[in-house]
Amino acid sequence: MEEPAPSPVSVGRYLFAALVGTAVLVGLLLVARPLLFTMARPLDDTNYTVVATSRLTDRPIVRQLLLNESHGWAGELVQGDRTQISVIVAPRAVGGFSVVNAWSPTNDCALEIGADRLRDCAGDAWTFDGVPLDPADPSLQAFPATVGNGAVTVDFTRTFDPVAR
Repeated sequence: MEEPAPSPVSVGRYLFAALVGTAVLVGLLLVARPLLFTMARPLDDTNYTVVATSRLTDRPIVRQLLLNESHGWAGELVQGDRTQISVIVAPRAVGGFSVVNAWSPTNDCALEIGADRLRDCAGDAWTFDGVPLDPADPSLQAFPATVGNGAVTVDFTRTFDPVAR
């Protein structure tokens, strides 16, 4: 026996139900999406997630980052509307993380990570926190960093002197 073909009325009901379901789904997306973005942190240089804490062991790492705008920090590479900066992220002995500019304030060159210090192209040296080993040298530009939700977040709009801390 053959099944009877669906009537045009039942097909219309299914089409109507599909349209109503689609309209409800689109409506929910239009309401939920803005709500999600109002709860998210702003994407600007005051609240920049640099690295997951799980990627940091007992050694510092260098991160090259694209900022939203130039802030005039030493070593910034500005190309059109893009600004790149290199920073060194290191675990602190007392907990937390330090984030310093990876550019030498004395010799205008990139810093390298040594076994127990940061060194520039001329041999000037700093601790991983940015404190100069020679008191005559300036401190490195240090950026305020916080840890939350398993990530190191940095404010790239301001610096502080790590010696004063």
